[in-house]
This record gives sequence, structure tokens and C-alpha cells, in this order.
Amino acid sequence: MNMWQSFFVGIAPDHWPALIAALLLPVGIWAVNRLRRPLTVSAGTATEPREPLPLLQRWIAVLLGLTAVVHLALPLGHHDEPVLLVGFLGSGVVWAWLAIRVIEGKRYRLVAILLSVATLIGYLIVVGGGNEEADQVGIATALDELAIIAFCMVPVRQPGRPRRFARFAASGGTIAIVVIVGAVIWIGSFLAHAAAGKPTEPSAASSDHDHAHEHAARAQAGIIMHPHGGVPPTAEQKAAADKLAADTKAATAKYADIRAALAAGCSLSFQKTGTSVHLERKANQKDGKILDPNAPEQLVYAILDHKATLLGVVYQMPKAGVPGQTIGGSITNWHSHNVCGSILPPGIGIVSPFGGCPAFSVDLTIPEMMHVWVVDNPNGAFAEGLDDKWVKAFNATHGLPWK
Repeated sequence: MNMWQSFFVGIAPDHWPALIAALLLPVGIWAVNRLRRPLTVSAGTATEPREPLPLLQRWIAVLLGLTAVVHLALPLGHHDEPVLLVGFLGSGVVWAWLAIRVIEGKRYRLVAILLSVATLIGYLIVVGGGNEEADQVGIATALDELAIIAFCMVPVRQPGRPRRFARFAASGGTIAIVVIVGAVIWIGSFLAHAAAGKPTEPSAASSDHDHAHEHAARAQAGIIMHPHGGVPPTAEQKAAADKLAADTKAATAKYADIRAALAAGCSLSFQKTGTSVHLERKANQKDGKILDPNAPEQLVYAILDHKATLLGVVYQMPKAGVPGQTIGGSITNWHSHNVCGSILPPGIGIVSPFGGCPAFSVDLTIPEMMHVWVVDNPNGAFAEGLDDKWVKAFNATHGLPWK
């Protein structure tokens, strides 16, 4: 998956109107500049052209205008949520008002900072509460507001007034805000991914709007899952999923002792202990077989306190970009990971809180995969992950001795 595919996968359906409005903003600015009369100021009985707006003010006006059009367009996707609709419209009007004040040379900094902070807090509460996952439009808007805070907080250097402490304090505060916002978005994306791991059978009565907030159907935090659109599985799909789970459990019973898996050609990854240790079998990854219970690409064990427990398997597609076979419909959820490859140590990493790779690295997507658990756990056979506390307790009572 290239960067453009990752970008579009990462856009929530509700936010497309806001993205389109943001893309049309430059056209609107150009049209206004072409149609309006040159701004003038009175000078006695004559009029003189107003001095051009300084470059910094131009950038701030554009950023404020961008945030304004995004918030004014968001109600088109959230028209059935009255509280959000009023909030978006109200904040959008204030953002637009601030942009006009910048153009007119009036004060704006304090209100812009307060509104940016309030908007970011509201966004983080919504994302952190699981009501909405962080998508590309939301993250881009957050970055816009962070830039507004940075421009407004850091005082302009003036001749003869270095204002070193004020600039240092403002710069430090800006960095802290960026780190906090990025961390919350990042954590929220991972939590959404974990929530997606609890498979559900959507009701046929689910509203059309429900699918717009499917957790972890985006490309943030390096995780890519495909939304199932709220469509419940058919009887045939449910039967196929049940059969795959039963066949996987029966076929892998011989690997209950981790030594049997190692003897069969599986190899431990760099992680030797933990609640989710993956053993790979390279031969199975290249055999061209898909969803073969007798040849899973990876086995997953809990290895703790000198005990090991077989938890399940990972089925993996032969190459990246090829979608997995959803034989169970919305029950069988495949996912992939975006990782950052670099020539610098350690050579590989995960994407940043804002969905990108650090400098000197490239974005890579690994083949899609799906977990099937062979232990009776609270989240079911097709959960994306297992609760660590549950795994530790289960391993303590069911694990086989291991060095």
C-alpha cells in the first residue's frame, strides 16, 4: 500500500465533506482576491492602498481559514449528532471571525490560543473516549490548530527586545502541547485497534451512520483494518468461520507443547517471552496456501514464568496489497501494519503519532494477517488480541513447562 492509498484508507466517511471544503479553500481565496476591490485606508481626503499583510499574518489567516471551513463542513457528515453539529458550526464561525481580524490587523492571538486549546481538548476527549477514531482529516486539523498555537504563543522577535525567556517558555509550551496531543492520538488509535479485536455480529437494524465510526478501520498508529460496513454475517459465513476455528484448533493441538512447534521448523522471533510471542514457519509463508489449518504461517504462545501456552495462530497473505479472504464476513477481520524501514539503527520502527514515518525512513506495509485463537477466551476465536491479564492467569494454570 503506497502513501496515497494509506492516506485515503485513513479518512472517515463522515469527514469527506470537510476534506473537500479544505481543498477548495485556495480556490475561494483566489476568487475573493480577484473580485474584491483593493483594500484602502483614508488619508485626509485621499485614499491610499493598504500596506500588504506581513507574511506571518498571511500564514495565520490561512490556517485560521482552513480550520474554519473544516469545522463549518463537518456538520454535513455529523448532521444526526445535534451536539457536535452546534459545536462545529459555532467554532467554525469563530475561526472565520478570527481570520478576518488577522486580515484587518486587529488583535486575535489570545482568542485563537484559547479556542485552539479548547478544540484540541474536545477532540482528544472524543478520540480518547472511543466515540470516534483519529482519522487523517482529524489529525490534519489538529496539526493545523497546533500550528496556530505555535504562531500565536511564540512572540515575534523585535529589534532591541530579545524577549528570550518569553520565547523560550512559549516554545517549550508549544512542544509540550504537540507531544501530548500526538501521544493521545497515538494511544487512542491503538485502543481503537484493540476494540476492533472484539468481533461482533452487527445487527441488521444498525443505522447507516454506525459504520462511519468502526474502530481501527484507518491507517493511524501503523494499523490498517478494513471496515465491514456494518453488514451482519450470513448463516453460511458464520458456519464457515466456526469451521475454520474448529479446524484450526484440531490441527494445531499437536503444538500444545512449544517444543513440538520448534521441532517442526518454527522459530522464535526476537521476542522470547511475553503474552503474545510469535513463532514463524518460513516454509508456510511461501507455500501459497491461504487459511490452511495444517500450515499456519505463525503460531502464538504465551511464554511466562517458565511456562508456555499455545494461544492461537496467525494466518498471513503471501504478499502485501492482497486482501485476505473474509470467509466469515464481518467475523473474520484481517489487518495489516504500516512500519517504517530505515538504514539507521534499529532499522525498523512504527509510524509516528500523526501517522507518518520519521526522517530518513520509508513507509512499508506488510501482508495482511488474521488471528484465530484456539483457547477459550472472553473475546472469541477471532478477536484481534487477548487481554494480558487473562493470558497471564490462563498461562499460570494451563501452561506447560518451558525453560
